[in-house]
Amino acid sequence: MFASIFGALAKRQLTAWHELRALPALFLRLLGGGAVKRAFSLLLTAFQLIGAVCFDTPVKPYKDEIDMSRFSLVWSDEFDHGFDTAIWQGHYVYGAEDTQLRDVAYWNRDQVSFTDDGCLQLTVEYKENGPKGTGYYSYGMETNPNKNYSGDHTGYEQLYGYFEIRCKMPKGKGLNPAFWLLTDGMWADDTDGGLTGAEVDVFETMTDMDKSSVYYNSVFHTIHVDSYEADHKSEHQGFYYGSDIYNEFNTYGVEWNENEYVFYINGVETARTSFGGVCRVPLYLIISVGVDENVLENTALPAVMTVDYVRCYQYK
Repeated sequence: MFASIFGALAKRQLTAWHELRALPALFLRLLGGGAVKRAFSLLLTAFQLIGAVCFDTPVKPYKDEIDMSRFSLVWSDEFDHGFDTAIWQGHYVYGAEDTQLRDVAYWNRDQVSFTDDGCLQLTVEYKENGPKGTGYYSYGMETNPNKNYSGDHTGYEQLYGYFEIRCKMPKGKGLNPAFWLLTDGMWADDTDGGLTGAEVDVFETMTDMDKSSVYYNSVFHTIHVDSYEADHKSEHQGFYYGSDIYNEFNTYGVEWNENEYVFYINGVETARTSFGGVCRVPLYLIISVGVDENVLENTALPAVMTVDYVRCYQYK
């Protein structure tokens, strides 16, 4: 009976169903171990999982915390000393003075700034006299080592480990802040799943919701494989709540090894998958704020994505 009822559900919704069924045992285990507060917090999780099963709505992360003792920090950018062009360059923006139209906004490096306390800012705003004239402006930046638009670019990419960003989200409709991992193999014509080419979206947000939406204050994770052409495939990992993500710093991370991807928000596991067979080649990093037509309803501009750091760890 359950197979016929749930057969048409998306993988994420089926996963939520299995997680819901496992909650009573977890509740009793936590209660028996003395973790009374955490045990009773699962009651809210149960209601959220019912919503995830029926409507694919968000869930507050409740699973295990990541064990960082397994990792060593191998690279980071704390953004304390400006914009390092040896590592970062424009994503779909070809040089410091270049401007490119992405969806409904122009991407230009003038949208990058830094705070006195050492944070990167990507600002989305409407300009009357921008580099390409009147319109919306934003930016995306990457560490792709295979393209060089500045003359001194070495970039950064890594195979396996844990990748984390700490940031605040920009406010208002029409904005898609994202932290993602990518390889140029995603543009290849082969169809080997994600083995030689994958896009791992550590987080992004919906663009059509306001404060009244159940999706407000949430992010989602996605895996993309097999190019961006006709053979493209993707797997949605579900929606998950952060903690006041537009006003407070939250961390978003993914652990990636030869067996699976494991996603985290504020160090708590949200989802795991081996979709695509798991990428076997190094991935580089991208931070971006996409803009779509819903920005016409955004009354909060200029809006700022504030990034405290990006850190990459390897297994010890």
